[in-house]
Amino acid sequence: MEDLNYILGIGFSGADITRAVIIAFFMAMLAPKKRSIWFIGFIALLIDRIVWPILGMAISGSGVHSVYASIGAFAETFGNDLGLYVVRYLGLTILIAAFVAARTRIHTMKPIKKSKPAAA
Repeated sequence: MEDLNYILGIGFSGADITRAVIIAFFMAMLAPKKRSIWFIGFIALLIDRIVWPILGMAISGSGVHSVYASIGAFAETFGNDLGLYVVRYLGLTILIAAFVAARTRIHTMKPIKKSKPAAA
């Protein structure tokens, strides 16, 4: 049980919450209606764990060798960090589903029609 608590704590640490909410919000807004939320969550996980860190390193001016080393480290530690990726994937998928539900609810809302006053 302590291992699960540790994985949940690292899977959603304080610095990663903002990034997860941003990615989930935009993925939910761009998600087509015919696509599965699970597939959209997988794409969000790829953006969260691969694209965002590499893009951040490139924007900050890191050298190409640093980026390659980061990709290599990701590949080497993938098996050890699999629990973190599962927790992150489920969290992102739940966030995306919540945003999609909110989007659907907003689009189906209709203004209240006022009844016309009775003619005298």
